[in-house]
Amino acid sequence: MRPARAAARAWAGPLAILLLLAAREAGATWLRPDPSYQEAEFALRLAARDTAGHADDAARLDSLGVALLRLGRQPDAERAFRRVLALSPRDPTAAAGLGKLALLHHRLAEAESLLALAEREDREALADLMSARLRRGDYAAAAAMAPDAGEDGRVALLQSMATEGAWVVSGSATELLWKRAFPVPLVRVKLDGHSVLMALDTGTGDLLVDQSFAKRFGITPLAGQSLVFWNGGRIAVKNAVVGRLELGDVRVEKVPCGILSLRKWSNLVNPLEEQVAGVIGLNLLERFTPTFDYARGRLELRPREAGPGAVAGATRVPFEIWGESELTVYGSLAGGRRMALILATGLPGAGIGAPAEVMEEIGLKPGGVSRAMKGAGAFTGGRPWYEVGVPSVVVGPLARDHVPGWSGALDPAELWRHGVRRDALLGGEFFRDRRLTIDWQRHELVVEEAK
Repeated sequence: MRPARAAARAWAGPLAILLLLAAREAGATWLRPDPSYQEAEFALRLAARDTAGHADDAARLDSLGVALLRLGRQPDAERAFRRVLALSPRDPTAAAGLGKLALLHHRLAEAESLLALAEREDREALADLMSARLRRGDYAAAAAMAPDAGEDGRVALLQSMATEGAWVVSGSATELLWKRAFPVPLVRVKLDGHSVLMALDTGTGDLLVDQSFAKRFGITPLAGQSLVFWNGGRIAVKNAVVGRLELGDVRVEKVPCGILSLRKWSNLVNPLEEQVAGVIGLNLLERFTPTFDYARGRLELRPREAGPGAVAGATRVPFEIWGESELTVYGSLAGGRRMALILATGLPGAGIGAPAEVMEEIGLKPGGVSRAMKGAGAFTGGRPWYEVGVPSVVVGPLARDHVPGWSGALDPAELWRHGVRRDALLGGEFFRDRRLTIDWQRHELVVEEAK
């Protein structure tokens, strides 16, 4: 998307001055979106103005499509990009934009064919193409392009997955009672034959394993390190493969994992109790139809192809997958604008986590007591989280008021990570006393109220 990015850079200087003057005149940006969001809105206004009367100008339409996509206006962005391809069938910016939209909606073959037309210097499009290949299970192709996508540290792991296989599942259904539901759901599993506690977190991809347990159980790191998304930010892990993970009657072999220190985090989520050995992420859970039963405190795994079936009275919430494994829904906080929210069932003790900028937009600032506490985020590179109470959260047709939240829980660098705005983490406390099932066939969350 090089032309649009060049235009955005050209606007950046004047725009920064305008925003600064506006902030000074208003005295504050309280109850307004943060400057980066305002900049994106301004860029859209400029692109719309420049496109008026130029419906056959592919470059202007590209800029408009990128500006629309950044603000989540997917149908409008798609129309702009398709108009470009009608004018110029191999336009790289339009192809990258439409490829991203196809990736979000899990149309992987379409995404690959379109993203292959993007500029070779477009790192964002390369990351999207790599995500499409990983989600399709073509690990050899993902390994081959990893250096160009800035993922050199994952090459050895991806090559191992391509040659040795990955995610080998035996058994199709099981139920596990949670050993603890709050602040995160913990279950007892067997890691390479050893009984351990692990957390359930849809907010990360591969399995995470504490380094002391990895050493004790002989889990040998592969060459290279990578950055993984967890608890709202990027953390460095050593790449490895777990021989087998047993969840009740289900066994999963050749499980990709990241090794890191979890001791500080374990002391937070399971204080004065058994150390938690790791985190089970979305890439394992998507091998099944998983149900998080918050009402009864249990995890249910059923065959993926079976789906949840007909559930009387259930509410269905559409979701998208951003990047490799970030399950995303749409909602609003405190009656505000529409926001993209990442489902993160392992967000400790809260229903919402967002950067301070987003919390301030809805009128929330930490009070004196919470500001004196480091909160749950201290273990993730020293980024503090502060406790807040969100007046209301709406996700699709679901709503909850007085939702506990963490200000600072999502790193501001993640707001535009995929070239599209997302604003917050949606934690398990939003689903308290509910049953949450992931329907992979229809790409919907199926939510039942407690009876």
